[in-house]
Amino acid sequence: MKSSFIKYSKYNFCFDFFQKQHIKPFYNKLFNYSNNEEIINQNFKFEDAIGNEIHEMKFIPSYFRLETPLLSPKYKFITYERVENFRINLDGFNNAEDYLESQMRSKHRSQLRARTHRLETCFNIKYVFYYGQITKQEYDFLFIQLELLIERRFNQRGDLFSLTDKFDFIKENTYQLILEKEASLFVIYDENKPIDISLSYHFQNILQHLIRSYDIDYSKFGIGHIDIFKQIDWCFLNNYEIFDFMWGELDYKTRWCNEISIFEHHFIFKNSNPLKLLFVKTMINLYKVNDNLKQKSIYKSLIRAKSNILQYFKAKSVKKKPVIKLETIAKMPLIDTMTAININTAFYKFLRKTVYNFQYLNFENTANINVFKINNEIDSYIIQGAKSQIKVLIN
Repeated sequence: MKSSFIKYSKYNFCFDFFQKQHIKPFYNKLFNYSNNEEIINQNFKFEDAIGNEIHEMKFIPSYFRLETPLLSPKYKFITYERVENFRINLDGFNNAEDYLESQMRSKHRSQLRARTHRLETCFNIKYVFYYGQITKQEYDFLFIQLELLIERRFNQRGDLFSLTDKFDFIKENTYQLILEKEASLFVIYDENKPIDISLSYHFQNILQHLIRSYDIDYSKFGIGHIDIFKQIDWCFLNNYEIFDFMWGELDYKTRWCNEISIFEHHFIFKNSNPLKLLFVKTMINLYKVNDNLKQKSIYKSLIRAKSNILQYFKAKSVKKKPVIKLETIAKMPLIDTMTAININTAFYKFLRKTVYNFQYLNFENTANINVFKINNEIDSYIIQGAKSQIKVLIN
């Protein structure tokens, strides 16, 4: 926002610091409360860096303190708080199981263990943390897969991915950060296929999560929660104390996070024009109005209405999803009435979720699964496991 009277710039501290290792030059140091360490800003330029602009610094987590020397009376430094910061604080816990015991009810703990066991029983699962080492070929492949996973997941939700406009920058800059141990990719593989990918940034004892997505065909197994538990385990093994999920209230955050604080925001400017102070006060009041509206049911109703409208037009433009009917069968049809098919080919990908759900319910490993198309019936298939089989009808 600019005019002939006011120059205004706003910055996202979380993005600037964790992704670019950058602190704006009007701060001389940063203090990390979680380990009592201080970082001196080599780019510090004191009041010269402020100039005649209004600078708004957003999203400063409460475990950090950004400092600037005492400014002369001709400068203003205004702080305000807004937006919740969701995070896991591992201080005081011994290991991931210890944290799980403290944070979750027995039902959820049992469910997590059961789903992990089923996932590892049904598929050849491996967990890989790319931190300090990854080939460029692996990196490029994983980012292509991450983008595909995000696209499918958000299409399913009828929602927009909030970091779409930043994705190319993130992809371009994160490879070197992984090599320098300032970022990581955590991946859950089924054989050589990534089914869950999580991107995080690292600073001292802090793991800041940015992007995560999973293959929705495996949704029955709750791999998003398995992902978080495995990363918490990694944090303990590598002496990380804070696992930061940043902003945005989502079910998985409220389930896993044991600490919610409010981000601090700053306005810094030269008080040479009374309109500047008026502008800042107006901005803060607008933020308050916006935040209050978000707490009201009318705002949530508007969001739901917008989502319903988007879903309506999407349904008009997208081919109607097939209806899948399952039938339990006592024995297999004759072999010459069927043709074996491969669900890993693009042509039969629509069957994957049904096959994986069958594996989940029957504890069937992929090695024991066969899928057939019934020759004399339209859109009819058989999923065969070691213990049972079902018929799949698609309308």
